[in-house]
Amino acid sequence: MTIDAQAILDHLLGTPPLKLEDINSRKSGIYALYDHEHRPAYIGETTDFRHRIYQNHSSGDGNSHKFSTVYNAGRMFHSRKDPRTCGEDGKIAKALRTRFAREYCRAVIFEIPGLNRKELKPIEARVLSIAPAEAKRWNGRKAIQAFEPHELVDKLLYDLNWDSSRLSAILRQAERGGEG
Repeated sequence: MTIDAQAILDHLLGTPPLKLEDINSRKSGIYALYDHEHRPAYIGETTDFRHRIYQNHSSGDGNSHKFSTVYNAGRMFHSRKDPRTCGEDGKIAKALRTRFAREYCRAVIFEIPGLNRKELKPIEARVLSIAPAEAKRWNGRKAIQAFEPHELVDKLLYDLNWDSSRLSAILRQAERGGEG
């Protein structure tokens, strides 16, 4: 099977990105993540788009879960490695961060069914080798500076209409070292 890296890249950067909830494919292939401003920021491979993008990237912990890493600041701060920030308040902040990513971030997928990770890695590498720097600014970074897009978080909180106990919890999280 001949894989055209340029065709994949053109698709990833030229197709209108979808809300994360609209990524329903359980197939394998290459994907691009788009930040809250709908700018491409990461290109990766997966054997299950739905699980990798909707579940891991938006609600996981750690650097390999890009949306969870980039927006792990301010009222959305949670660190499972710090007992001060992973209690009940942390769970509420993490839930807000997950909702934020699923509401404001986007993705584009390019299906290449039937391939395993070992087969996808060289394809991903070819696509990354020709991708513009802006479209892969989160790739290969051991640490990504986290931040909170304050106005969008305010809008989301308004839409969610959270009670005062949840609002107090996320304010405490921001005070615990997650202000971004």
